Amino acid sequence: MVFLAVARCGSFTAAAAELLLATPSVSARMTSLEQKVSSELFVRTRRGSTLTPAGERFLAYARRCLELLHDAHDAVRAPERRRLVVAAPASLGLVVFPAVLDVLSAAALNAHTRVSHSSEVIGQLLDGTADVGLLLSRMARPGVIVRRLLRSNIVTVAHPDNPLAGRRAVAVTDLLDSAVAVYRWNVEAEVLAETFAHPRRPSDRPVHFVGLPSVALDMLDHHGYVAIVPAFAAADALRAGRVVELPLALPGWALEVQLAHRADAAESAGVRALLASESRIVAALTAGQSGADG
Repeated sequence: MVFLAVARCGSFTAAAAELLLATPSVSARMTSLEQKVSSELFVRTRRGSTLTPAGERFLAYARRCLELLHDAHDAVRAPERRRLVVAAPASLGLVVFPAVLDVLSAAALNAHTRVSHSSEVIGQLLDGTADVGLLLSRMARPGVIVRRLLRSNIVTVAHPDNPLAGRRAVAVTDLLDSAVAVYRWNVEAEVLAETFAHPRRPSDRPVHFVGLPSVALDMLDHHGYVAIVPAFAAADALRAGRVVELPLALPGWALEVQLAHRADAAESAGVRALLASESRIVAALTAGQSGADG
């Protein structure tokens, strides 16, 4: 695990932070490992650590050993259930993990979730520490299969008591008297920032850009903001009547959730079970909304 973390993170310090270990401890473990295999596995520089040719060869075996360890763990502790590690960035995982876990539990899978940056999700797929990744953008990498799981429109929602609720049409200028929380899903959100930067906007009606859809919805719930988020993130609140959708015309913006896995893991029991459950996951995420499709 420590070797794989250093190889993935590119430095002993970053690996130590990920593993919640002290950097000297990580360094000592790698030195001990190199002594055991009688080969230098990393080139150490001030900018980080890179694998030597011997380290590259060792990496493939380390991944296989980790997979065998996972298989052995499952065989001993839960022979009737399969294990699947699902990784996703925080802005996506906090929304989709509950639905994913619910569906996978019904499929007799021991599902484990991991929150990471999108680039780290790809790295975890490649080194075998994650079986499936959920991403917000299509990140092509050799050896990784990426496919669209669902497409969710960006919607504008508000509290049912908001003066704009019930209108048949809402223009951007109608939001000048409302504080607005925008989920920063990609560069399109930056374009939206320019749209809201109107000289007549009162100083006490700010526009905030946030990294999590849940934060935008919390600002709506507790402080009366109008929230701009993916439709699937607001689905539960819309079903419960805690928020209403405002008919604000946005230029067809949408967030696409990508499903990724290693090409050589496509036939593993866990990945096959998840792919077989794909339609149920999409249905759970999009129930009661019209702004998404699989």
